[in-house]
Amino acid sequence: MLKTRIITAIVMLVVAMGVVFALPNPVFAVIAGSVVLGIGGWEAGRLTGLSQAWQASSFGAGLVLLSIFGWMLLPETGLMAWLALACITWLMPMYWLNFPKRKHSSVLIGFLLSVLLSAAWLSLVELQAMSPWLIVLVLLIIAAADIGAYFSGRAIGGAKLAPQISPGKTWAGAIGGVVMAGLVAPISVLILPIEIPFSLLQMAFLGLILAPISIVGDLFISLLKRQAGLKDSSHLLPGHGGILDRLDSLGAALPFFTLALWWANPL
Repeated sequence: MLKTRIITAIVMLVVAMGVVFALPNPVFAVIAGSVVLGIGGWEAGRLTGLSQAWQASSFGAGLVLLSIFGWMLLPETGLMAWLALACITWLMPMYWLNFPKRKHSSVLIGFLLSVLLSAAWLSLVELQAMSPWLIVLVLLIIAAADIGAYFSGRAIGGAKLAPQISPGKTWAGAIGGVVMAGLVAPISVLILPIEIPFSLLQMAFLGLILAPISIVGDLFISLLKRQAGLKDSSHLLPGHGGILDRLDSLGAALPFFTLALWWANPL
């Protein structure tokens, strides 16, 4: 299982980096939309209770079309408002995590997932247009948060963060992940060939902010899977589950990161 997981992770990383760096932005937008919105939307449809394959597929297809048309037609300020809406929308999952046994409307869950997935896709498209290295930067920050949380949680243990949603997560792990992200963010800026409108101290602060947001994204998708009676969002990625299983933490952080860049360096 571990070998399969590692092989899948390597293949995903190679393919993703090839797509991010090699393709022009419009082509990247369509391919990323097919994966994040199409497949991710199909998985989201399953989480909302759309049991029929055609229903979940229609959910994903509709999300692709609406998002791409919105990206093509909206002005820059409209795209910023789109991301701002997603950032505000994350307040609802943060609240829901306090009531893991409460059932919510499938329509509301579908709306939330539509906003959050479309914002994650839009963020990827905008970041790739600015510089593909920005996607690498946010990936490093979120990976640092995940690794820091894993090792500090195993080493320290202690009180559970959300025992009814994800029993393996601890407060010690969450704090370790936040600290690691705060350290890796400015170091990554020094190493990567990018120019960014933040000082090293500001980057450290941004890492400290993005890490807990990524944790909320992870817990939110875990909550929806638990309520839907699913272990994984799908079985498309051997050893990893589905697109939503890989996009939960990153997808939550992306709109905040992109909006911060726009705010610091408006067009």
